[in-house]
Amino acid sequence: MATLVVAVAIAASPAHAWFEQRLAGSRGFSMGASAAANVSDVSALYWNPAGLAWMTRSQLLLDYAQPYLSKELSENSAAVGTRWRDTGIAAGWHWLGIPDTYSELAASLSAGRVIRRTDGGHAVAGGATLQYLRAGFDAFTVSGTGQAVDYGAKSALNADLGVSWQTPWNMDFAWVGHDVFSPTLRFVDGAPGGRLGFRNEVAAAFRWNRESTVTAGLTLDPGGSTSLALGAEIWFYDVFAIRSGFTDVSKIVAANDSPDEFQYTGGFGVQHKGWQVDASAFTNHELGVSYRASLLKSFAIGARP
Repeated sequence: MATLVVAVAIAASPAHAWFEQRLAGSRGFSMGASAAANVSDVSALYWNPAGLAWMTRSQLLLDYAQPYLSKELSENSAAVGTRWRDTGIAAGWHWLGIPDTYSELAASLSAGRVIRRTDGGHAVAGGATLQYLRAGFDAFTVSGTGQAVDYGAKSALNADLGVSWQTPWNMDFAWVGHDVFSPTLRFVDGAPGGRLGFRNEVAAAFRWNRESTVTAGLTLDPGGSTSLALGAEIWFYDVFAIRSGFTDVSKIVAANDSPDEFQYTGGFGVQHKGWQVDASAFTNHELGVSYRASLLKSFAIGARP
């Protein structure tokens, strides 16, 4: 079972490292995981900390996922955020693992604030997230030999940085620097994996009206490989939303890759009187389908910054 979860982590990670997935919120996932330029709720803690600057309410987010339809592997997270002295602040907890076998815990503190606003309608915000990461295996006995194995646990500090630029042109832009400290959590000496390399992400969101948005995100992974994601969202009467997206689009258009690399995301959302429920599905060519559900509760605290 321990081997299975490590294999899943490596297969799902472009960086071939632990903690390949520390995002939360079904809305962002259903839009192809390209939400960095179009996030303004407490889930910005995970997508782009600068987005917390646009948060207008105190919020609580609960998120649950079943990766790859595995009954053993689970992913849970929670986040809470509010405004304090013109700054959006949030704290979050994220857990991924197999009970009694392996687990990854990420505890995060984040803040985002508007740093520049012009008379022409432009606004630029900056943000940062500080993370405490801890990964660990439970001790086990090798079947057949009776050998006891205990890899123990590893921990490290990490950080993300973000910038969000809102424009008067119905276009918003963002930059996120993931894994700024590039921490290493290596359980086996000499193993090639275990390092979280620094990743650059640039993103854009285009709104052709108040209800409809198209998003895009381009990530430069360690080693120079790139990943392009696209997404779309349409709201009906500010109550019901449908969303769709594509991930790893660059693989689809590459001449030397098969269209089988195509990965699809989709989902919906419903909101009413400060409550929002979102659900999403994500396909992975090698590992299958993952499902995710989120509950977001908002509490009014004042006007937009």
